Amino acid sequence: MVNNQNTILQVENLHTHFFTESGIIRALRGVDFSVERGKVLGIVGESGCGKSVTAQCIMNMLPSNGRVVEGKITYYRQDPAINQIEAIDINSLPPRGRAMRAIRGNEIAMIFQEPMTSLDPVYTTGSQLMEAITLHQNVTKQEGKEIAIDALAKVNLPEPARIFDAYPHQLSGGQRQRVMIAIALSCNPTLLIADEPTTALDVTTQAQILDLMRALQEETHMSIIFITHDLGVVAEMCDDVAVMYLGKAVERTDVDTTFHNPQHPYTRALLRSIPRLDAENQYRLDVIKGRVPDPSVVPSGCPFHPRCPEMVPGLCEVYTPEVISIGDNHQVRCLLHDDKLMAQATTPTAFAESR
Repeated sequence: MVNNQNTILQVENLHTHFFTESGIIRALRGVDFSVERGKVLGIVGESGCGKSVTAQCIMNMLPSNGRVVEGKITYYRQDPAINQIEAIDINSLPPRGRAMRAIRGNEIAMIFQEPMTSLDPVYTTGSQLMEAITLHQNVTKQEGKEIAIDALAKVNLPEPARIFDAYPHQLSGGQRQRVMIAIALSCNPTLLIADEPTTALDVTTQAQILDLMRALQEETHMSIIFITHDLGVVAEMCDDVAVMYLGKAVERTDVDTTFHNPQHPYTRALLRSIPRLDAENQYRLDVIKGRVPDPSVVPSGCPFHPRCPEMVPGLCEVYTPEVISIGDNHQVRCLLHDDKLMAQATTPTAFAESR
């Protein structure tokens, strides 16, 4: 049961398909998670797990060949003036309709993955900032410029008035990313989606961007969905974690439990692949064998079983795991935690009859 007072976004059984000439690509196959108000949710997983598609669904901006075929995305808008919460079904809103455009970029904003290509090269950064401001706020052109320059100053850009008049190619990668953050935050959103915002940046600039985002989150109390494949970033930024694999959230819990008591073999494999500073010189980095399967050809049973070191023959390739609660705020999709099936697996005769 969702607590509307504490929850700002609820994603339930989300299925998203892409219809291509070569067939149907089932990018999301039942994604479930929620985001609490004022908290940071990290969504992690290898490339191809459906992290960015999930963000596109929340923003209601799928490509023309993409469609949400099942499930629900509910945004809980809080109106402080009347102290009431309105539940908005994102999927039911036309992507280009007035209601969705009032939410997108205003109440729910997004920092895109690649700052080098997310900004239009033929317009100044200031004009692109003002577009978001004037679209959602009833301000004059001069007031919009002042808000834009103030937004650039908030993300610690030097000489914000000069940056306002500069073109994207005149800025460094770190400066462009800060401009993207300024655009996303210019309308004071209640929910920010950051899709791998530090991937293209060097380590020093990445640390500065992360510190900046954390400081702004604490200052404005907005919620953040932080999409990344870097578990070190998750440890620094996030309160809760959803681990995704092949279009499903296979484990959901708080960040401490994710690192100290992971229960899904995929989560454990991801953690083992992190380089350790305290390891011996001859330490060989663990890798996850194989790669994420093509979403158009999903393996039977548990989708992770072809790569899983803890795979149970006769069980994992047959049954598809459902969500199992194994503690407060800890859910996992793994047959190893299905006591009934595991008991059958340990008694071959009964297991054969059940099949």
